[in-house]
Amino acid sequence: MVRERRRIMLTILAIAWATFAISTMLAIGEGLRLNFAKTVANSGNNLLTFKGGHTSIVYLGLPAGRKIYLTKSDYARIANLPNIKHMTPVYSVFAKMRYGDKNLNKEALLVNEQYAKIHNIDLLPGGRFISKLDLLQKRRVIVLGEKTSQDLFPNNPNPIGLYLYFANELYRIIGVMQHKSEMMGRHDNDAMMNWLPSSLHKTFGGFQAIDSIDITYKNADRLVALENWIGRIVARNHGLDPNDENIVHFRDYAVRQENINSFFLGLEVFLGLVGLLTLIVAGVGIANVMFATVNRDTCEIGIKMALGAKRYQIIWPYIKESSFAMLQGGFFGVVLSGALVFLLGLIPLHGKLFEVIGRPKAVLSFGVIVVVILSLGVVGMLAGFFPALKASKIDPARAVSYE
Repeated sequence: MVRERRRIMLTILAIAWATFAISTMLAIGEGLRLNFAKTVANSGNNLLTFKGGHTSIVYLGLPAGRKIYLTKSDYARIANLPNIKHMTPVYSVFAKMRYGDKNLNKEALLVNEQYAKIHNIDLLPGGRFISKLDLLQKRRVIVLGEKTSQDLFPNNPNPIGLYLYFANELYRIIGVMQHKSEMMGRHDNDAMMNWLPSSLHKTFGGFQAIDSIDITYKNADRLVALENWIGRIVARNHGLDPNDENIVHFRDYAVRQENINSFFLGLEVFLGLVGLLTLIVAGVGIANVMFATVNRDTCEIGIKMALGAKRYQIIWPYIKESSFAMLQGGFFGVVLSGALVFLLGLIPLHGKLFEVIGRPKAVLSFGVIVVVILSLGVVGMLAGFFPALKASKIDPARAVSYE
């Protein structure tokens, strides 16, 4: 290797560049996957929401196409089902929200105390979410979404304890949602929402129908059975055909989360393959150097074999040389990739897009480094093996006289 130092150094630089490429691409892919997985999970883990649908089957003389509204009776019976961890009814209401001279038309969701756990909502220090006591005493309290708080109180980041008007009624602010990136909320993200105790729903026009029910389930393997039981309960309560699959509309967030994770995992694999191709090209350079070395050492190899050298004693030195060159280039490539990942993390990313999807950050994780090392090892072994195999098949008589 010392005799071929110029060629070896150029090859090591090529390997360093190839390693830098594969490490950086994998780090970017891993960062995107983890960021979007977290952003999607912010809507809720093992989250299932459902609402009333329409009948699609004529049953007991009643026509198809009837709208189904979920009721408190539905909610009470569904709450007794197994495999449910958290559960809340959701009533939606639009009304004017006023504080001082600011007037906004805002949506509020009337929910119970479990909503925050279901949707992974954290509050600013000093605040709290709706409690069981709020529900029991029908307190006029409100929790503000991040965007609502910014619109009403641009100069007060945490207006806990203040009062505002919603639908011409006075409410006390008990909490403000902390910022979270979110991609799979309702028609609006949680930052745009506001929350009131569900026990106040009769004060808004006396409606009884539940807009939707949100639950988190314990076991994903039993989700289909849970959905079937929910459909049967609603069918029995409303006198509908239990085989009608359209009477309840389900929205399983876990399926969407899995699809997004699969997409970004595929993207990460694709980026890794692109980097691996670059590494293979560098491996070809190492193989060329080894072939040149074999040709130069043909006479020496013949002498070794004439003196009784085993095949592995001929092959192993060339594999060691190629692997050593790969590891040298790989080390410098990983170091350069780590430096770039660090510098990328210092770049400030602002804007509405990053508020929604979060701040992507390249991650040179342990798994990425293991993949890079294994790739280097395989390519290095192959780059040295074939030239070494050629060397081990040389006829000693011809090799001794080779020039």
